Amino acid sequence: MRIILLLFLFTQKCFAFDLPRSACKTDLTIDKDHYNVTKTYDTGDAEPTDAHYDGKGNLFFVVFGRNFNGYYYDVKLIKPNSTAAQNVPGLPERESYSVAVDKKESRVYFGTSKGIYAYNYETQVATLITKPDINLNSLLVDKDGNKYITGRREGFEQLYLLAGNEKIHFKGFDALDEVAVDDKNNFYYIREEKFFVLRNNLSHAVFIGNVSYEGLGQITFHEENVFVASKSLSYIHENDTGPMKRVKGTPGNVTAIAFDRSGNFVLGTKGKILKYETNDNECFQKQN
Repeated sequence: MRIILLLFLFTQKCFAFDLPRSACKTDLTIDKDHYNVTKTYDTGDAEPTDAHYDGKGNLFFVVFGRNFNGYYYDVKLIKPNSTAAQNVPGLPERESYSVAVDKKESRVYFGTSKGIYAYNYETQVATLITKPDINLNSLLVDKDGNKYITGRREGFEQLYLLAGNEKIHFKGFDALDEVAVDDKNNFYYIREEKFFVLRNNLSHAVFIGNVSYEGLGQITFHEENVFVASKSLSYIHENDTGPMKRVKGTPGNVTAIAFDRSGNFVLGTKGKILKYETNDNECFQKQN
């Protein structure tokens, strides 16, 4: 009887294994981190792009759409704990193309066809801070607060440093599709469906990998990873040179991505923005 009992206990110990709980679900996984969709924001027929969180947890983003008047770009705002997106008062309608967050000064800027605007947190209204004749398609701010814009010249998208109201052309950044600058002042950009980085200590760009691009997309950063939302979602560690890692389970054609301070993030796809939060639940339990 004793031998049978010992054999029974030994068998139970050796064949215990992990099984997923029936209620455990993961919508998306990045490395070893699991995320679930917790909120969905409707954007109608428009496609979200150029999304950014500020230090207060507000989400600013651009929507690109088409109506009876033609194509349009508008900036939207989702406040913390809000259930819907709203317009940003003060911005030109249908001609607001880009959002940039100055983390050093805790300010939010908007690039439009009628100049650069800044968000006033007291009045919650955007006001013009440059001459209205600055023509731009996108706006960036580096870690030192310097502003950069892209504009089309001779059929190609080019990058400029703003010095007051003057534009200084950055050579080597021509024919851009998307461009972004990280917290170390490294510039990442897409050109002809190829992804490059120009590091702040190098004089030439380094090829990272191929990405799909269909006219809308975004490059953003979180911790030590660089993310590209352009049709699919892919990422790479900032010190790697390729290949890009693709995230599975993304909702269709992804055109925007932004991380908040907690490491949660949003993805933009046509008609909606999805918020993903970390799944910290214990998804495995011991079963005999």
